[in-house]
Amino acid sequence: METLPTEVFNEILDQFEPGLHELPRANPWARPRPYKPEHIDSKQHFARLRLVSKRFSELAAPYLFRSIGLRFNMKSFGRLERLSEQPKLAKHVKKFVYLMPYLYVEGKDREPFYYPTVYKEQQDVMRGSYDLFVLKKAMKSFTSLQQIQLLSVMVHKDIVLRNLASSFDNWDFIDCRWIPACSHAAETLLLAILYGKPPVNSFSSPTLSPQSLLAISSGMQQSALASFKQLSHLEVTFDERPDRSYLDTATTHLRGHISPISEFFRQFCMCTVNLSTLYLRFTPGLPVRLPLEDVFHNTVWSKLRVLGIGSWMLRAEEIIGIAKRHQGTLKGIRLSEVYLADGDRWRDVVIALKTHMKTLDWVSFQDIGYESEHVRKVSYIETYSDSSSEGDEDDSLEMDTESISSSSSHVHSSQAGDDVIYGNVFTSSEDTGISSDTSSLGDGANAGMGNLGEKEECEFEEDLEDYGLTVSQAQRKHWERWIVGKNVNRGEPYTRPL
Repeated sequence: METLPTEVFNEILDQFEPGLHELPRANPWARPRPYKPEHIDSKQHFARLRLVSKRFSELAAPYLFRSIGLRFNMKSFGRLERLSEQPKLAKHVKKFVYLMPYLYVEGKDREPFYYPTVYKEQQDVMRGSYDLFVLKKAMKSFTSLQQIQLLSVMVHKDIVLRNLASSFDNWDFIDCRWIPACSHAAETLLLAILYGKPPVNSFSSPTLSPQSLLAISSGMQQSALASFKQLSHLEVTFDERPDRSYLDTATTHLRGHISPISEFFRQFCMCTVNLSTLYLRFTPGLPVRLPLEDVFHNTVWSKLRVLGIGSWMLRAEEIIGIAKRHQGTLKGIRLSEVYLADGDRWRDVVIALKTHMKTLDWVSFQDIGYESEHVRKVSYIETYSDSSSEGDEDDSLEMDTESISSSSSHVHSSQAGDDVIYGNVFTSSEDTGISSDTSSLGDGANAGMGNLGEKEECEFEEDLEDYGLTVSQAQRKHWERWIVGKNVNRGEPYTRPL
């Protein structure tokens, strides 16, 4: 083995991570997960291989350290600090994932067991800005860093506490909150990036709180915006819900935050001149009534290739307008949970995309529909979701837990693995307890090229006419193929008339 050429040895190591060197797909959300046997724990193989010899250590290092996951505890930050002090290893880091828990806040009365222990541990991390100190060292040493991902983390006891506190008008015990946690994570990350100046070109977060962005000082916002110029990939889900109350899904519109958020986005759009992929959505299931141009401000990104919008209530002309502004560059459009206002028709959007967007390679319509249809569904759920028996309440709690784990928050069964996580740790949610890169996109991970994750159908038997009431799966797939003139999955021409 020692005499094998480096190229051959790398070919062998690549087998532990299939798909690692695949060329990027046209649709980043239609990438099938490479097959990987469950018994293969690649990071353990790479770690053991580095113990064999100096040559093997050097060959395995790029595989083991290319992706780093950081938890919010002293042990994890300590290991990250030690890694950042070894330039030969730190130079291999290309992706940094920050696993941020909900921050605990003391109440008037204290629960004597688990929660104060977690509170103390979080305070130890933040005492003297230790977390910021380590992040600065890391960003300075990660000279090849390309991607940063911010994820929220909830363990089962966090969920129980939040569900319990939400049932009281006044909660005087210890509490856990995401808005201050997101604000702290965003601010420390920005400060570290500004200090270390790593060559980051991609940022994603499935649970970014807009309130947390507004909590950052104006001076910090300006400095951060200047660093956004190098971004080419931005993928963000804004969770605008308050920490304690839940907004009515039929009237969600960022009440009280529209003006400052709009101004922040205006400056952001002016700075992000190099964006090629942009996907912006709000809380899944809670579409916002917010004019599209209050966010995008008629911006034209000259390099934009992929545009995605999600969880929004819009007019047809708004969708057509932003698409036409990029008709010369866009290769793909993704609309998920987008609902048209009463009186508009998806047919008009489809015809406009077919007419003006000649460069499109793929279109993804996922869970699109009409505003009145969405309101009816919400009203039905609110009317029939109440339960009276204790057994039903237990089922409801279990469903809440499952829904949180499958949404933008990432639920962990425990705080095990309290160290910096090396290797491509986000390939398998079964191995690590956290979602993969694409799972942070919600249901859209399997969307895209003719909705890759959906069952293929040879012919549609149902009526495909748009009556402005609802949009079926058959209609969505028909429209996706009609716009680009082909079945993207099969590569076959699609000639069925609209």
